[in-house]
Amino acid sequence: MQRLGLDLATPTAGTVRAWLLRLGCFALTRPLPHDTPWVWLIDHTLQIGAVKLLVILGCPLATVPFGERPLCLADVQLVALVPMEESNGTTVAAVLEQTVARTGAPRLIASDNGTDLNAGVALFQQRHPGTAHVHDLAHQAANVLKQRWEKDERWASFLQRLAQTGAQVRQTRVAHLLPPTLRPKARFMNVGPVLRFAGRVLRLLDKPAAGVAVAERYGWLREYRVALADWTCAHEVVQAALGQVRRHGVGRESAAELGAAWAEVAWTPGAWDVAARLRASVRREGAQAAAGERLVGSTEVLESAFGKLKRVEGSYAGDGFTGLVLSLGAMTGTWSEADVCQALAAVPQKKAEGWVKRVLGKSVQWFRRLFVEDTKV
Repeated sequence: MQRLGLDLATPTAGTVRAWLLRLGCFALTRPLPHDTPWVWLIDHTLQIGAVKLLVILGCPLATVPFGERPLCLADVQLVALVPMEESNGTTVAAVLEQTVARTGAPRLIASDNGTDLNAGVALFQQRHPGTAHVHDLAHQAANVLKQRWEKDERWASFLQRLAQTGAQVRQTRVAHLLPPTLRPKARFMNVGPVLRFAGRVLRLLDKPAAGVAVAERYGWLREYRVALADWTCAHEVVQAALGQVRRHGVGRESAAELGAAWAEVAWTPGAWDVAARLRASVRREGAQAAAGERLVGSTEVLESAFGKLKRVEGSYAGDGFTGLVLSLGAMTGTWSEADVCQALAAVPQKKAEGWVKRVLGKSVQWFRRLFVEDTKV
């Protein structure tokens, strides 16, 4: 590593990839304790092609840092990684049942309220009635906002005019006021930047030195001042509730505890309605906890793992799954030097590559290369 002034050889990208696969394969196969109740966080990650990847991260419920901070990647471990061409209640339940061999039946499964996952967990609970099923509050909150705002004509017209204005200012002197883009997927989980941007532009318009160009492009925002205040307050209610649940989980007292989390909210009619719906959701999820027990109410750490996986895959993230999905095992949990040595000793590269070939099979990239070779002129 000459750039760092160290007398060491710099590992190649292929070597680093091999290490990640070996660590991930070890994480996926090493023994996990059965003597303590676990929480499983489950979801599918999608790219292209016919295959979904069902990922299960987990940790002993007793190690969740309730009251201190939200779960992070260091707190959880890779429990299962299963590609699925068909995902329904039966196939999901089968995977969950197979995963019992790693940790025992979990005390809790947390998911995003997907139909196939719900059906699979329900079937699993028939055999394991001691397992609770909590739905991620962020997804529930996004559904609440979607149900309210998609019925609001002002919301649709606001987004339309914002997009039109963005196209108009892109190559002008006020291009610095280009609005953020609302992602088409899970858009109601990502409305914060749009609302904050609109609020800032309104405050700029209220200043005498706003400028003619700004007023010409964004003067229409004044028509949405009241609506924006209502949407922003509702979003603040959601964010405060999410912060509370991410940090403290859900239990029998969680619905009452939301009041303190909302102490700083400037209430509007829309915010009151959103708060009532979220309180009902938290009360329903928390009712599954025993007296004094806390359950994980957020799968945010799983979404974080998916995002990190896409960064590791880089340009390949949109081309179907590769062996790098095993890096989920390397990026979760804590790894001491002794752990790494044990993993590399236990899993030779051939074993890791064998897992990839056996479980993932031929990738989209492999078929693309074959297509190119077969169609060369």
